[in-house]
Amino acid sequence: MNRTVRRTAAEAVRAIMVARDVRRVVPDVETVLTTPVYTEMGPRGPRVAVHVHLADVLDLPLAAAPAEYRTAYAVLRRAYPHAAWTGEEHRYDVRAGRLLRLAPWEAE
Repeated sequence: MNRTVRRTAAEAVRAIMVARDVRRVVPDVETVLTTPVYTEMGPRGPRVAVHVHLADVLDLPLAAAPAEYRTAYAVLRRAYPHAAWTGEEHRYDVRAGRLLRLAPWEAE
């Protein structure tokens, strides 16, 4: 079955801008995977950190400086402010310009 995905002009422009900004930080990146990790229990509940994984076209991990991981994550947070970054795992495909929420069994 051949499905075509229709996009609005705003979505297409956002996909191009996000790809440009992410590749400006890490040129070989094809996929950005964000994983919320719950750490120590504090007075206000568990503390959540978001781990960022960068992968190339073969889905192999890319080595990058900590600032590059933070910047790639910041680009995605600005582009998709309504995503539940600290509650769900997300995968952003740079080439397709799509942010996907992953179910626990879909995570790689």
